[in-house]
Amino acid sequence: MIADFVIGKINAYIAGGMSVETAAWFTMGELSAIYRETHYSRDNSGAFRITPPPEDIPIETAREKCNEAIKEILDYCKKEAATKRPLNTEPKQGVAKSEAPGNAAQQELSGFEKMAEYARNPA
Repeated sequence: MIADFVIGKINAYIAGGMSVETAAWFTMGELSAIYRETHYSRDNSGAFRITPPPEDIPIETAREKCNEAIKEILDYCKKEAATKRPLNTEPKQGVAKSEAPGNAAQQELSGFEKMAEYARNPA
């Protein structure tokens, strides 16, 4: 469950324009605040309440799980970046550019794939 929390938070931060590394750092801070019971969120009525932890485990175990998930995410994004051509590079001369389809259907991406896509194209 902590891995799901980490993926969701990092995706949200990246969608807001953060780098993957900064998003990971903010996610760790947010998770730590949740486990220290100093993080508040709104309930369905709009009232503030202490945010419940994603798993009922000790804070040190939660941090270890968070670190493992973040390491896996960062490793995945680095591998993706190494295999993809940067978006701002031009193709070699003589190679035709393909036109982007007008209203092509978007495929549903997994959590890691979404993160890699956001990292490549945050806009």
